[in-house]
Amino acid sequence: MTPHAAIVRHREGRENEETDILDANAARVPETLAELVRGFRSATRLSQEALAEGAGLSTRTISDIETGFAKTPRLVTVMLLAEALRLTDADRQRLQDAARKPAPRAPAGSGPRAAALRPIALIGRDAQVEELSALIERDDVRLVTLCGPAGVGKTSLAVRVAADCAAHFADGVALIELAPLVDPALVPSAIAQALDARETADAPAREAVLTSLAKREMLIVLDNLEHLLPVAAWLGELIEACPRVTLLVMSREPLRLRTEHVYATKPLDASAAAALFVRRAQAVQPGFALTSANDAAIASIVQRLEGLPLAIELAAPRLRVLPPKALAARLDRRLPLLGEGAIDLPERQQTMRSAIAWSYDLLGAEEQRLFRRLAVLQGGGTLDAARAVAEDEPSPNQPFLLRIAALVEKSLLSLEEDAEGEPRVTMLEMLREYAAEQLGESGEAGDVRRRHAAWLLTFVQRAELELSRADQGRWVARFEREHPNVRAALQWASDERDAAFGLDLAIGMWRFWWSRGYMTEGAAWLRRFVELIPSSVTPVPTKAHARALRAQVVLTSALGHFDDAETPCKTAIRLQREIGDDAGLGASLTSLGIILQFRGDLEQAEVVHEESLTIRRRIGDEVGIANSLSNLASVTFSRGDMQRAGVLAEESAERYRRLGHISGTTHALIKLGLVATQERQFDRAERLFEECLELQHSVGNTGAMFYPLTNLGSVAFKRGDFSLALERLRAALDLLDAVPNKAAIASTLECLASTLVAVGETRRAARIFGAAEALRATIGSPRFPAERDEYEAGIAAARAALGDVAFDTERQIGASMTLERSLDEARAPATEVAR
Repeated sequence: MTPHAAIVRHREGRENEETDILDANAARVPETLAELVRGFRSATRLSQEALAEGAGLSTRTISDIETGFAKTPRLVTVMLLAEALRLTDADRQRLQDAARKPAPRAPAGSGPRAAALRPIALIGRDAQVEELSALIERDDVRLVTLCGPAGVGKTSLAVRVAADCAAHFADGVALIELAPLVDPALVPSAIAQALDARETADAPAREAVLTSLAKREMLIVLDNLEHLLPVAAWLGELIEACPRVTLLVMSREPLRLRTEHVYATKPLDASAAAALFVRRAQAVQPGFALTSANDAAIASIVQRLEGLPLAIELAAPRLRVLPPKALAARLDRRLPLLGEGAIDLPERQQTMRSAIAWSYDLLGAEEQRLFRRLAVLQGGGTLDAARAVAEDEPSPNQPFLLRIAALVEKSLLSLEEDAEGEPRVTMLEMLREYAAEQLGESGEAGDVRRRHAAWLLTFVQRAELELSRADQGRWVARFEREHPNVRAALQWASDERDAAFGLDLAIGMWRFWWSRGYMTEGAAWLRRFVELIPSSVTPVPTKAHARALRAQVVLTSALGHFDDAETPCKTAIRLQREIGDDAGLGASLTSLGIILQFRGDLEQAEVVHEESLTIRRRIGDEVGIANSLSNLASVTFSRGDMQRAGVLAEESAERYRRLGHISGTTHALIKLGLVATQERQFDRAERLFEECLELQHSVGNTGAMFYPLTNLGSVAFKRGDFSLALERLRAALDLLDAVPNKAAIASTLECLASTLVAVGETRRAARIFGAAEALRATIGSPRFPAERDEYEAGIAAARAALGDVAFDTERQIGASMTLERSLDEARAPATEVAR
């Protein structure tokens, strides 16, 4: 693209496909020396510095020629360029011809120097084009700055809007590319050249431009101004002196003028990004199309490319060697793949890395340090987290928030509000990847990752205390937001073989992992650090070792892997007895009691829970006492002693209420509701289960609502309201998608199957019975005595309706299904189930 102006006086119809900013087929003026040198240099992939070195010239000389400031250099200069560029005889002659003649003028009647600026059909930008066009055409708007990160498509959007608005400006539109300039003082000269405003000794470029534009009605489009921001003050003078001129500026940060309207250019949404990818893919594979076979891979590609048009442009040619699925799989590290773009793009846009580097290189040393250190934040972070990882010591002259704001203005960071209205620092993943590269090269990575991990431990230890309080829902949400950061900190501890730190962090996380269904991940982290203890760089106290084992046991048990949980649980009990950790011992005995209960050893489970209760009463552990009472209620209920179970659960609920412990209260109320159901006090049972739902909802713990819903379904079944029972049980299964408690899934499936028998869907019921039975066998989860009567009655009714052979066949089919398929079977209406 020429750096000179493109003047358009009329609006042309939109194209059906994207086109280059300057239509190569439009009538053009003769080629200029600047165009030729830039084109030849791009074709040879030389930087200005490399060409200057090869030709024995200064970089300034090359810059002056390419920007049109040096229109007729000496013949020897042209010859040196031709040699360095290795031109053919024909191209050498073209270069010499261009150097001998003055810069061409536009055809008569077309106004100042012109090339055809045509409207571009942009994908997914209709709303932005309409908004920007309306803004620019307002009489009270004189300066609009398009801001946005590297590769977001500011130039394409500006050119399209400029073309659409051309008819609004009597004297046309001038498009001026400023990227080649290195000195802000040269901007007036570039504009003067584009406008044919003659500079003289008495009227230098600044005055020449103001004089030329004083009576014109024009839109001046300035592309890539971010590295020339000191010229902003003069642009303010231009706006004051030329009342009918409007400026449209592309910059990665605002100009900070009073008259400025800043327009943030956003990445494409998923649909538009996919459409652009397909369009660009067709340029390298003409038969390429979006199909059901590749749509998931394309969605993954554009999601990883974050909707950045330049990244999509650079990625699509990779389809020459990589099918979509393989390309998506290789985009975990994006920057290495997003290179070698079209050589007719500006050099800074030929790779995604160079596009980002353009912005990074414009930062001062302190800004670069801040930017690269923030790369350790995974999924963003709070201002406190950002300060902890990035700030060596507070600066009295520049508050940290202002330092962050400076990078936000430069389109390298974003400040977003979280659900609580607090600011959160984020950056595009491609920017974070580049920042991480710079952090690695700086030698600061080890210290910054250590700071990051230390902040996470402080956060987790505080947040853990809040999970059992009235506002636990807010803290669960905070845990969720910081989970990517926690994973990074755990990985750092693993890499450093610091088992003590890793266990402290994982112990603080286990309740969150349990409540949100991350049992497998959490148990794996705990197991990893327990295994690291013998070789840890930091000694691990026995108490922490035992606590970690207990947390691992809870998560493993929640998955139904009771055999895997028993050994670490007994090891924790042994360690806690040795060091006299009664509080930890009480908790570990509770875990062992639960394991024994789920394995069906109810008598021994009761003994273990009684020991736990005794220890907790002795040390005055009020929460522990309520917990042991609740677990004893569960065991005695399973043994069929409803009277004692009710007394224990009532005392547990009373203690939990007094402590303000929401989750504990709901567990105790569940036990009371089960007793009421077993005694056929259905009204009371429903009130208790509904209270549980309200309590869980009040603290945002929706993942734990499946259990009262399942029990409400059971109550509806026992009352004969089968439609309501199915509704409640399916709602419980939906919640179990997020919290994959397989023992709970098995119980819910069995209750649902019994309900299906009652409404005559016996074949489907038999399959679901088979699926639940297989799931119990997989996880080793028994069926408690209180559940057996209802289960066996459902089995008997289904067998009687189908006959032994048909029932056994259907049950075997169900047992062979995947868990996902069995859940689909349970949720589907009768008309959608294969019979």
